[in-house]
Amino acid sequence: MEKVRIGLVSLGCPKNLVDSEELLGALTEGGRGQLVDGDAAADVVVVNTCAFIESAKRESLAAIRAALARKERGEISKVVVAGCLAQRYAETLARDLPDVDGLFGIQSATQIADVVFARRGAMVLPVLGNNFVQPITEKYPLIPPSRVRATAPWTAYLKISEGCDHACTFCSIPSFRGKHRSKPLERIVTEAKRLVDSGAIELNLIAQDTTAYGMDLYKELALPRLLAELGKIAGLKWVRLLYCYPTMMTDRLIQTMADTPNVAHYVDIPLQHGDDGMLKRMKRGGSVSSYYRLLERLRTAMPDIAVRTTFLVGFPGEDAAAFEHLSAFVREARFDRLGVFEYSPEEGTPGFELRPRVSERIARQRRRALMALQQPISLAANQVLVGRELDVLVEGHEGEALIARSWRDAPEIDGTVRVRGAQAELGSWLRVRITAAEPYDLIAEVSGG
Repeated sequence: MEKVRIGLVSLGCPKNLVDSEELLGALTEGGRGQLVDGDAAADVVVVNTCAFIESAKRESLAAIRAALARKERGEISKVVVAGCLAQRYAETLARDLPDVDGLFGIQSATQIADVVFARRGAMVLPVLGNNFVQPITEKYPLIPPSRVRATAPWTAYLKISEGCDHACTFCSIPSFRGKHRSKPLERIVTEAKRLVDSGAIELNLIAQDTTAYGMDLYKELALPRLLAELGKIAGLKWVRLLYCYPTMMTDRLIQTMADTPNVAHYVDIPLQHGDDGMLKRMKRGGSVSSYYRLLERLRTAMPDIAVRTTFLVGFPGEDAAAFEHLSAFVREARFDRLGVFEYSPEEGTPGFELRPRVSERIARQRRRALMALQQPISLAANQVLVGRELDVLVEGHEGEALIARSWRDAPEIDGTVRVRGAQAELGSWLRVRITAAEPYDLIAEVSGG
């Protein structure tokens, strides 16, 4: 039987990317489907959507409509829509886009094959909806043996749980991703070993909240247990923690990070604000003073740790004084990496009803101001490394320079190390000496060169 050529459009965050990889694993298992580069030569286009904020929804809808236009011209035979947008707005999409051949929520990877490989015409199947009361084994019945990686061979994302139990007033994720559900520890370890066997030397742990891992299954915050097990995997050089919730960074977790040799001294902790009043309005559960204490605990246990955070500006009620408190916090806390997002009002969230609203113009100004404030802080953190030798992971070329990452750099979101006048295979390690610093990137040469 001739293989069905599948083009994938994967939108949104790394968590959605893992869903896409598992989806492709289900579609290519047994040789029925074949992934093609881009979607130019595809028979079927699968759009895995994002619905986190308004701009993501617009991007997802544009991708769906572009695929449907190709179907109308006869270039492809089917368009299948999956992911968060379908989970959140199933009825609306089914009504407004009737030419979509399959519409699936976030838990439907194995069902999508029924539409992709069906010989008959359109067949819109119902999404699972928001019923997340099924047993945990229903969420993770299999580890797809043929997960099709969309990242470089040497790095992979490893999702350890799904959903979120926090009630942040700005966030819509629990409404369509559901309550927090951990993947069983032994299954994560098995999946990690498979990823390493396939060439991965770096695993980036992801979830809506990685620090909540294990509470539902083991009645404890079990991320330290998981890190200890991942520390035993031969060939795994870096384990990186992303999406940690600040109030759940326990001393046990911090000590395990410090004691486990292959855990990178790096942590991503979205703090969201630096004003206590705003944190209460956001229902974040922390305070500025507790954030300072957390940073002190991290830096005491791991003096070389790189701390990344993100902040949200323009949330209802953020006045000039609250923004100044946030700015002062950024000046004092000295984060290595920092991202800033403008608040997007999401219907159905508590924040949607809050007043007074902050104008888009002011939110944009505050985002720019905060990023400008952070730039010299990032530069100073990089300048400390000038003259030091580091091990870096080589990932590409830029002119005559190699592009690499250090332990301080998560894939795609952080800076790089540009190594001048060097040759090395992609995915290999290189010992370099830092010769210069920029606000986001480092310049280096091969050690001894």
